[in-house]
Amino acid sequence: MRTRDKGRRGTAAVEFALALPILALLILLVAEGSHAMHTYSALVEASREGARHVLMQGDDADVDALVSALVADLDQDALSTDVVTDPVANTVTVKVAYNYKPFGSSGEEGMLGDDNDDIQFVAQTTMPLP
Repeated sequence: MRTRDKGRRGTAAVEFALALPILALLILLVAEGSHAMHTYSALVEASREGARHVLMQGDDADVDALVSALVADLDQDALSTDVVTDPVANTVTVKVAYNYKPFGSSGEEGMLGDDNDDIQFVAQTTMPLP
């Protein structure tokens, strides 16, 4: 039988304790990144559907209501929609902007230490009018 070296006892626990904060930070960064990508993807889809809605309904289309319905899981106060019809180029442009709040910025202070951690995501779609 082998005898264990008493000087190496607990080495694995110490290594795990040192690596745990790095692994936890990595998991949190992946979760935050996937949440941000999901939010931006929803905004892009909402701008596309808004432009299609204007093509189908004309200038009296209620794009704000459509965009709000498509991104209902987002904070509606941080969402803005802008529709611009260009008669010269014969196009319609729908721009959807959202002030994204990272996970840690739910109150007075955010992850970076100040109260203004918002990141503005902007999705814009331009389509030719028939």
